[in-house]
Amino acid sequence: MKYNIFKLFISIITLLFAVSCNMGPKPENIAEDFLKAYFAADYENAAKYCTPALEQDLLDALEEMNALNEEIRENIKRHTQYYAPQIKSAEAAGDDSVTVYYNIVNAAADSLATSNLVKESKLDIVKTEEGWKVSALK
Repeated sequence: MKYNIFKLFISIITLLFAVSCNMGPKPENIAEDFLKAYFAADYENAAKYCTPALEQDLLDALEEMNALNEEIRENIKRHTQYYAPQIKSAEAAGDDSVTVYYNIVNAAADSLATSNLVKESKLDIVKTEEGWKVSALK
């Protein structure tokens, strides 16, 4: 009888630990969602994943983009539609911050090309009261 209660206790503790570790999106997920919106020139959606300062920068960029001629805006979107971010790794930079390393690849690159890598880059993510937020593009 005592053995069964002990097993039940261990099972409950294990379950609670697993649930608490998986609460909320991981920094890598936030980075991926942000980058997809950012490279789709969907700055309004990308801003939702940012700290207030970076959110304002993106909304300012959106305002500038909206002020452009429609043909220019379409050219920008057409040009960026082939660029896709690929998360490489994430490293803790403290208790409440993570640096996410990613590649920007040209998804439309010729299959004969030796590489479709356009650029290696990184971004910083910090933990806020609302969850993980992108704080800087580097």
